[in-house]
Amino acid sequence: MNINFTPKTFDLLEGLAANNEKAWYDDHRDDFDIYVRKPFARVLERVSERLESTQVPLTGGLKTMFRQHRDVRFSNDKSPYSTHVSGVLTPSGTKAEKEGLLYLQLESSGGLIACGFYQLKAAELAPIRDRMIEAPKAFAQVLQDLDSAGLSLSDDDKLTAMPRGYEAHSDHDYADYLKLKSFVVSVHLGRGAWLDDDIVDCMVEYAKNCASLLKFGRGN
Repeated sequence: MNINFTPKTFDLLEGLAANNEKAWYDDHRDDFDIYVRKPFARVLERVSERLESTQVPLTGGLKTMFRQHRDVRFSNDKSPYSTHVSGVLTPSGTKAEKEGLLYLQLESSGGLIACGFYQLKAAELAPIRDRMIEAPKAFAQVLQDLDSAGLSLSDDDKLTAMPRGYEAHSDHDYADYLKLKSFVVSVHLGRGAWLDDDIVDCMVEYAKNCASLLKFGRGN
């Protein structure tokens, strides 16, 4: 399956990282579109098509990619462009969603793929936390399914103490998981993965391996 990522894809990403300025981007805009953004959109679209008839019906494409231009209004870093390309697949096919997602990121060193529920608010976390307490066997199955695929939930986004309202569950078997603010698994991808003809197959399989996590998080 030809997506058309080439070594030039990574040359352009390296170039943008080294020359993060409007003049450089304007000079390379057409090539960046041809060798970076359009192939990335095709990956999203083809993964979306493949997932349509599975237990992980996530969808997206060009419209669920993030802009290359950065919003620098409230940032100390005034670099005008993101040096990576990224996008999501979600149940509704929109970027503004908290019902679980597949996230893809392409950068000069390769990139990553992640799946789950990211940076949820307390009200959004509560139903998931409650299910962990009320249905520990179901959550144990999620962890087992992930482990069987060589995956585990990240603890990068985690409270140091028990969340408010859950202090009484500090001795629960899954107390550490109750502290999570995101329920996400991720793997890093080298350049070779993007240049491989099996990149779409790889991402479809990854999404399927996260099916029980997404199902548990949504409560269905």
